[in-house]
Amino acid sequence: MKKFAPFLVFGFMMLMISVIGSFLSFEDIKINKYTADLTINESGDLQVSERWDMVYSGEYSVRFRDIRYNKYADGYPLYKEPLNTASFDEQAVSVRVFRDNVDITSQVQIGYSFENDRDEYGNFIVCEPYSLQCESLFVNFTFVGGLYGNISFVYEYTIKGAITEYSDVSELNWRLFDYMESKVKEAEVNIYFPVNSHSIEDFYVFGHGLSKGTINIISNNRVQILIDEILKTEYLEFRILTPTTLFPQLPSRNKVIQSSMNLAALLAYETDLAAQTNLRILVAQVLIGLSGALVVLMIFVTYKVYLKYDKEYTPAFQAQYFRDLPSTETPAEVGYLFHMQKVSDEDVTATLLDLIRRRYISIEYLGQDMTSKDADFSMTLDQGKATSELLPHESHLLKWFFQIIGDGKTVSTKTIEAYGKKGITQAERFQKEAREFVRLAKTTASKHDYFEKTLSTDRSKAMAFIAIPIVFGIATLLVSSMFVVEANIPLIVSVVLGVAYAIYVAQIKKRSVNGNELYAKWNAFKNFMLDFGNMKDYPIPAVTVWEHYIVYATSFKIADQVMDQLRVKLPPELADTSGATYMGLGYGRRGFYYGYALGRFNQTLSTARTNSLQTISAHHAKASGGRGGGFGGGSSFGGGGGGGRSR
Repeated sequence: MKKFAPFLVFGFMMLMISVIGSFLSFEDIKINKYTADLTINESGDLQVSERWDMVYSGEYSVRFRDIRYNKYADGYPLYKEPLNTASFDEQAVSVRVFRDNVDITSQVQIGYSFENDRDEYGNFIVCEPYSLQCESLFVNFTFVGGLYGNISFVYEYTIKGAITEYSDVSELNWRLFDYMESKVKEAEVNIYFPVNSHSIEDFYVFGHGLSKGTINIISNNRVQILIDEILKTEYLEFRILTPTTLFPQLPSRNKVIQSSMNLAALLAYETDLAAQTNLRILVAQVLIGLSGALVVLMIFVTYKVYLKYDKEYTPAFQAQYFRDLPSTETPAEVGYLFHMQKVSDEDVTATLLDLIRRRYISIEYLGQDMTSKDADFSMTLDQGKATSELLPHESHLLKWFFQIIGDGKTVSTKTIEAYGKKGITQAERFQKEAREFVRLAKTTASKHDYFEKTLSTDRSKAMAFIAIPIVFGIATLLVSSMFVVEANIPLIVSVVLGVAYAIYVAQIKKRSVNGNELYAKWNAFKNFMLDFGNMKDYPIPAVTVWEHYIVYATSFKIADQVMDQLRVKLPPELADTSGATYMGLGYGRRGFYYGYALGRFNQTLSTARTNSLQTISAHHAKASGGRGGGFGGGSSFGGGGGGGRSR
């Protein structure tokens, strides 16, 4: 069955390709990238320089680039001013062609519809479908052996009067293209405005027509659109709203002063589009229930898979409590066993406390009293103590805190907290070292016989059942293609169930017989630590013993509960004579209590991680620049349009 899963996926892909193949008219043409730079001058003219990087593998010889320049699309729902028109500048157009990055423009035939040129059949070059407000740029490769291999088309043209000015805002509502020979694998569009002194808060950008894509307002004169993929059924459309002062030379015909057209109205329209999209999503979620039979079946299959591959073994050890450490592994290793191959932030704290307990690190309390806002701990590395017996993740923690964050010998809790605030380099370094700790701890723990060795095989066997939603989805596609019916809901059901089931199977983790036996004992030890306060016949061990216990309670995420009991059971004065390390630190100071250091270290690591993440987030937010976002549903009915055609 392990070998069957890849063939199942491959067969699914082949079936999907055969089903959707009928929708791909030009499957032997690939558009690897679309790049465009749009520059708008003070007269509101749109100067476009675009590049199409394509790969041809079929029998083609010509390409058309149709460019529409109408300012209102069919069905435009807002106010339209007939005099507000744009035009194609016939004096500012050029076409260049490259094969394998070599300019072959002089070797091909180039024609323009506005010059009444003719195509390879002798017919006038026109847009398809024909439109009075559309020009077509034609390239004929017949004389260079046809269109094949890596071909790049570079088009430069100008649309005069693309901007529309309303009473309190100017607008570029434009569609660069709405059809092409195939999907576009990636695209980048940069839009440049005249130099100005406005804040980026004065600009608004909305994208339409795409399922994937992000828009960033880089500055007050540049907007960037990045798109991972443009499907053949999609279009590249955007609406940009700017201050009116950007275009002081805008022709009067492009100024529309009408009470219903202003910034508030346009923002409301875009908000309505977003609301409609959200409503469609909500309706789709509700209608998923119509495919309930498949849902019930997959729940049943998932339950059976759980019983066979995911349910834990019944351990021989059945006692409720285990009153001593079940094994000698480090807290991070036990956390890996306990939390199903995961290493958490608490394991970092537990490892630090364990190294303090084992006196690799000595700590000193620097505050005046335990309730001081300036409370701080200084940690000093015992450089004379041999570290050869330390495990890789323990050695890494010492390097992380003392060499990277500290001065090589000492480091304080406040220094650790502040490290991620210093800058993006330090913040990313903190996160990198945290990930390395997790990796090393997992590598060390994985060497134990904690989990089933056949997990990979079992997952492959379980994954075979994903064929059920896949077959359902394929059948739905076939039926919808044959009968031309809307099939979004059953398709969504099949995809969601398939993905959900795949995620479940991928995370199946089952402890081995030995691992589950050890887990049962550690779980009983956890129960003991939680309940020892109610055991009247239980003699309380020394503080140093509890220090050993607490490091594991930290990994189990119950340290606070255990410490609450210890504060009642253990007299505070024992901390001064017991030889305790982190549990006795600060005895005699106002506000002292067992576990203060534990809580402080937990807080330090949490704060340090938060600070580094905030620094990284702020850095990326600043780099992306202002408002923007992704592409929404619906259409802004932008002007322009057109696309590419090859034959």
